[in-house]
Amino acid sequence: MPEHEAVGLDALNSADDELLLGWDDSSLYFRRVTRSVETPKDSHWFLSEGQEFEAVRRAGYTDFAEPEPMELKAWSAANWPGMDEIQHVAIDAVRGVLVASAQSERGDFDLFMAQRMGSNWTVPLPLNALNTPGDEVFPNFDQGELLFASNGHQGLGGFDVFRASRASHFERVERMPKGVNTAGDELAAVPAGSKPESGYYISAVRFEGKGLDVWWCGQQEASGGEHVRSIAMEFRYQRMPLKGMKVRINERGGKTVVEGVSDAQGRMLLGAVRLDAAMEVAVTAATEREVPDGAVCHVYEQCEQGGCLDSYWPGWKRVRSYRLEGGKAFVFDLLPLDALGRWPRPSEFDGSEWLGESSTWVAYFDLSVDQVTSQSREELMKWLEARHALPSLAGHLVVSGYADAQGEVVRNHVLSEARAASIVEVLLNAGFSASQIQWNGYGVDSHAQNAASARRVEVEWVPTMH
Repeated sequence: MPEHEAVGLDALNSADDELLLGWDDSSLYFRRVTRSVETPKDSHWFLSEGQEFEAVRRAGYTDFAEPEPMELKAWSAANWPGMDEIQHVAIDAVRGVLVASAQSERGDFDLFMAQRMGSNWTVPLPLNALNTPGDEVFPNFDQGELLFASNGHQGLGGFDVFRASRASHFERVERMPKGVNTAGDELAAVPAGSKPESGYYISAVRFEGKGLDVWWCGQQEASGGEHVRSIAMEFRYQRMPLKGMKVRINERGGKTVVEGVSDAQGRMLLGAVRLDAAMEVAVTAATEREVPDGAVCHVYEQCEQGGCLDSYWPGWKRVRSYRLEGGKAFVFDLLPLDALGRWPRPSEFDGSEWLGESSTWVAYFDLSVDQVTSQSREELMKWLEARHALPSLAGHLVVSGYADAQGEVVRNHVLSEARAASIVEVLLNAGFSASQIQWNGYGVDSHAQNAASARRVEVEWVPTMH
């Protein structure tokens, strides 16, 4: 597809303004607002009321059915300091992160970030590296990356769409390429799929004399490439190397990316790993002994050729450190988010978190489906193994089923229970007793980012503390 070509979604667009809200891999959600000469220059316009719609994609990227009216629940931010009216909220359910655009005390719109803590959220804090005296609006997530529109960052004209990388802790801003941005106003963007050719859906004022419409635009070639470096780890305890520490790096959902065992120097080379992925590191002792409490894991990145020759480990640069809690296993994010300073830092130069909490495994379901797939069964078994969640160990499993908002409330509650029950059956067949499993279906998850992420079952392993 030519770089600058964009296709208007005629089935969605009208004489009014269409504000893109989200996409769940099957339906596009948008708000229709009365078109005004102020579109979109007046800040108060972002808070205009309108009618929400859902449009189901029929084929390709641009063929949509006639949109149907719907009602979206509003987000409440009572007692959140520094925030006034909420403009738009995006939730990355996989990584437990929320980003809201809200009117600040100065009167402009800024971005605020919160992190999930159990069933609640931390107090949102401003993303100061992204906020400007202008307006930052319509945040959305693209596989962990943050997309938002701004008229305060340098762009091609008016509002443009920008990307903030999780790898930079959302502190580095990159303008989306031409074709997504133009000399007009681009107010929102969401990825149309996971493939490079999928492109983006955008809300934009493309031509003089016309208002805000929804478009599909093909994704351009990446300018910088992925952040891929060879990494290594070193384990030490009381300044002595730890031999035989087994490391497994998993993607969310259980897929193993790489694994290894530390040598006599307490070191292991893990090769090229994409650092901006949502990956978890599980550390166990290769022998029967436990991980000593207070052991330290240093993560290194290979220097450019000829660089770091005078470092502690010649040719390698330490990029972060983790203090390990003692026990059978220790799990942490390879590149955790630290924008909120939720956990103390291992050292003054390190920007990572310490995560000793047991993670949650998630299975997603297709529309109206209540049976787990064979692939999810395999991933669940790998996850249990990585967490040392075994029927013979003291602990229990918590299984929680959810559904999206489509259909009747009672049916959705039954569907959420059936999904949870299908996971319970897998666990029983794996040797867990019924007394080791607590499960329930909770019906519709109104806090999910989209319908696809709402159709899920969560599994948590809770070890018994001695």
